[in-house]
Amino acid sequence: MRSTLAGFAPLLIVALACSAETASTATAITDATVSATDGTSAGPTTDPTSTTTTMTTTTDPTEDPTSSSGTPMTDSTGDSSSESSSGEPPCGALCGDGLICGAEECDCGGFPCTPEDFGGLGCVDVKDPTIPGVLTGGTLGCNPASCRFDTSLCTYCGDGEINGAEECEDDDEIATTCEALGAGTAGPLTCDAACKIDTSGCTDCAFSVDFELDSCPAGFSTQSLNGAASASSWACGEPTVYGLGPGAASPGTFGTNLSGPHNANEISALVSPAIDVSSCKDAGLVMSLRHWHNFEGGDTNADGGLVQVSEDGETWTTIAPVGGDPYDVVPLTATYAPVSGALGFSGSEDDNSWSLSEFDLGAYVGSNSLQIRFVFGSNGSVQQGGWYIDYLEILGGGN
Repeated sequence: MRSTLAGFAPLLIVALACSAETASTATAITDATVSATDGTSAGPTTDPTSTTTTMTTTTDPTEDPTSSSGTPMTDSTGDSSSESSSGEPPCGALCGDGLICGAEECDCGGFPCTPEDFGGLGCVDVKDPTIPGVLTGGTLGCNPASCRFDTSLCTYCGDGEINGAEECEDDDEIATTCEALGAGTAGPLTCDAACKIDTSGCTDCAFSVDFELDSCPAGFSTQSLNGAASASSWACGEPTVYGLGPGAASPGTFGTNLSGPHNANEISALVSPAIDVSSCKDAGLVMSLRHWHNFEGGDTNADGGLVQVSEDGETWTTIAPVGGDPYDVVPLTATYAPVSGALGFSGSEDDNSWSLSEFDLGAYVGSNSLQIRFVFGSNGSVQQGGWYIDYLEILGGGN
């Protein structure tokens, strides 16, 4: 090989002399080649003692010495990163390629869409800040231009319709009960922000009575509280008068004369049976009363009613509402005590509709003989509709 390269060297020099640029490049190649093969050959930059040095100058000092196999190194800024080894665009490079990557939320790659095109998600799994409620059902779509979720066909909590995964809507009455849901014997059910039924108000500490026609008088009794007064006008059944009040559309009511006005100079009471709340350990014991009243009012607040409690049936204590329909601030002027001179429900507070009053019974937690009575009193002048009780409920703390 040495004699062959030496014999052709003059010919190479003559050919390279035709172009200065070509000669320069070729000389560099020739020098490198000759230096690598024959340390004694002449060249413009070759030192017979620096063969290794000449080879070293052609090597990038930053190159990994383990990559000397001749395989090209990939420049991170080159075109090699824009394609995969198969020659296909990388994941997420195109909206519509059927691959969910990068900022894409979905990618159908065609129609119709499949669950896999949404990553297995549905309306209930995503959030949309433009929707004023939690998404509860419907059909999740995919915007083909942006590969972002389209929730226009999803349902949401607060739209007034019970659909999808919803159990209730805030403005609709909840048809079931705590007992039916296995959450307690009674208590209020509410609708939460996700349109699910909230049973946190349910409790096993409960007593309630709703005066239905088939259950009157439900253990309640009536009595006149003064032998000199008129007879008691309390009765249980279906009202037949007072269109502005309960009327005939409210069957199952305890009231003072269901078909006319109460008696003059009356002092009477509707008395509950003994109520056992000994299992109620929570101080939050509350009685809710749904009632209607129509009394003679005016400046003197002549007729009216009040609520009393007792644990022995002998000593009765008047309690006042802590919420809802309140007692008047002007004392009543009925003929007999305990209504005369006391604060109570009066004609000045008539609503001409059913109302709700709440009473705190926390002082009677643990009692096994609690009784409630509703005391009505009138004077001898104008007689009106009186007082009607629809239902009452006593509840301890919720679960």
